[in-house]
Amino acid sequence: MKKNQGIFKGLKKIGKNNPLMVFAFIWVAIVPSLGSILLVPFFITNTTFFQQLDFSSPETWFLYLIPCAILMAFAFMPTTLLAGLTGFILGWKALLLLILSYTLATLFGYGLGKKMDKNSLDILLGEYPRAKALVENKKGKMGELIFFVRLSPIIPFAFSNLLFALLDTGWKRVVLFGFIGMLPRTLLAFGSGVLADSIYTAIRQGGNAFNWALIIGLILLSLWGIARFFKSK
Repeated sequence: MKKNQGIFKGLKKIGKNNPLMVFAFIWVAIVPSLGSILLVPFFITNTTFFQQLDFSSPETWFLYLIPCAILMAFAFMPTTLLAGLTGFILGWKALLLLILSYTLATLFGYGLGKKMDKNSLDILLGEYPRAKALVENKKGKMGELIFFVRLSPIIPFAFSNLLFALLDTGWKRVVLFGFIGMLPRTLLAFGSGVLADSIYTAIRQGGNAFNWALIIGLILLSLWGIARFFKSK
């Protein structure tokens, strides 16, 4: 009970000193679902328009890259859902742009988190000196944590950007290890969209036993890696 009271006390302090950060975490928890409800019909309605885009044109790159990066960075849409829809609507020709867009979204999201951070993590861990010391001791190995967090299909992309900003992992680590960690889940979602026979299947993703096995495998590997990161000396 004391631990829970300490956590709530820390969150209350963060809310008092930095309400914007608390709002940001609430935002990334709620908005992706609402955004998906509003944006999926838009993509479905304009499928023909997107399929006619010329991907050899710089204008097309800009038209896809910037809006998709904004959608992911500001949590307007989950990355896996966007990857599945991109695969279904545009096919393999858009894979490179998708990867570049989530890399750009990483920079946007991390930079925004750093702007909002006002020593929020220190406030939260103020009641837990051992936990604070653990985080400090792990500063040089944050790449490992970033990789395993990004690997998990169930940890929201925008939420993890805020987390990395609080932990002050450094943007280079977030980009490099985040890119490697995001790649398997992105390829899985994108490939499911490419192979889907309907927009409904593309949205659902992981509709067969093999895909579900891969998803569960990524989740378990991610959980194992995160646990190992904090337990290892």
